Amino acid sequence: MAEAMTSPGWKRKPPAAEGEESSGASNAEAPVQVQKGGFRGLIMRAAGWSMVGYVVVQVLRIASSLILTRLLIPEMFGIMAIATMVQVSVAMLSDLGLRPAAIQSRMGDDRSYLDTAWMLQIIHGCFIWLVCVLIAVCIGQGAVQGWFPPGSVYTVRELPAVIIGTCFSTVIMGLQSTKLISAYRHLDLGRITVIEIVAQVISLTVAVLLAWYTGSIWSFVLSTLVSSAATTVLSHLWLPGENNRLRWDRAAVADLIRFGRWIMLSSILTVIAANGDRILLAGWTSPAMLGLYILAFNLIAMLEGAGGRLFSSVAMPALSKVARERPEQLSSVYQKVRLPFDLVFIGSAGAVYASGKVIIDLLYDDRYLNAASIIEILSFSLLVTRFGVMSAVYLAIDEPRNQSVLNFIRAVSVFVCVPLAYYAFGFSGALWAIALHALPTLPVIFHFNSRHRLNNPLYETTVLLAWPVGYAAGWITTMVFEHFGKVL
Repeated sequence: MAEAMTSPGWKRKPPAAEGEESSGASNAEAPVQVQKGGFRGLIMRAAGWSMVGYVVVQVLRIASSLILTRLLIPEMFGIMAIATMVQVSVAMLSDLGLRPAAIQSRMGDDRSYLDTAWMLQIIHGCFIWLVCVLIAVCIGQGAVQGWFPPGSVYTVRELPAVIIGTCFSTVIMGLQSTKLISAYRHLDLGRITVIEIVAQVISLTVAVLLAWYTGSIWSFVLSTLVSSAATTVLSHLWLPGENNRLRWDRAAVADLIRFGRWIMLSSILTVIAANGDRILLAGWTSPAMLGLYILAFNLIAMLEGAGGRLFSSVAMPALSKVARERPEQLSSVYQKVRLPFDLVFIGSAGAVYASGKVIIDLLYDDRYLNAASIIEILSFSLLVTRFGVMSAVYLAIDEPRNQSVLNFIRAVSVFVCVPLAYYAFGFSGALWAIALHALPTLPVIFHFNSRHRLNNPLYETTVLLAWPVGYAAGWITTMVFEHFGKVL
């Protein structure tokens, strides 16, 4: 197979020939799946599994949050927010764009291609963890030398050790089998969903037991490491297909670098844009206030995550298939896929803005009441971040550079607008800037979409009517709960 990859004529073979030559169980099963219900049926099954997994995982996370906020003090959530920021950043950087590269590549089913990707994944995961160790050491030295404002999150003595422990998960996740990538490529998400749920259950159990027994922030760290280990082990033992082995194929490396160089740049910019709020707020606020912000932010992120998950795990592979095989249908498929996402995002923005206080009252105790005003402001981010799904579309049509441009604009906007708003209007102004920092990307998105005839001004205007509908639903909900609260 290595000879087939390096031969000049290999890439010119039609898709059918490539599928016949490719190895791996996932590739062999894909035609059978399509025959059972067609392409639409395959998408619906994948979307069903994806949403089942997302709903179950979010229920478990909410349960974890409700339990842990009663076992631990708010300051610990602020400290962990910075460690988690670094851990999530590392996870994104260690991805190298391997999943989208393999999903859209015509070589994505070749064994030597996947083994090469696995080797790169391991190397990069270890490298990024070492970088994070250096970052943690620098933060610790900065706190000793007085680089940070007294009382800020960066001055907490335990923070460097928590960062080092949490980020070791990237080494563990780097060992994950590329069977996961193959399953996403063929929209075979059943077992992946089960693995994700099992890992979350294990993580929740470990976190709650340790928090109850010790009351320590290390319950977060150990639960993260155990969850990563469970996912990695199950990816090798339970998913179908050939096991990985270390291999270095030049043709595979060339293809990964061609696609991955833009993904890596985009990942770096995504890390900066997505975590700029915590980077800045950690230097301006106390651990307790940052903890309140993170709780409110996570509630909004759950809504954003539902759309992002469906687009990355279902829509992106589906649109990639359309772009490869039926490019003339790309625009119509895109419009059909996007509508339900926009209705949910915009409607939810209105509902959360109207019912923020009720949401916090129901979920948390009196120590967290100040999070209500934060979640109301952050709800407006849903009006803008719904366009973030375009990143998956650009990957599907093999234009990863578009994603890099958008993430660059977001990163600049965060580090320019948020400080200006904070020093002009205080913490509340910073929250509004965080919620709307992606606004400058909209003209660029419409420009990129025009190349593929994806714009529809009437649609973009009409869909905003979902906001007042959502607001009305949220207002009614608030009135009902306040009425029953007075009665009780």
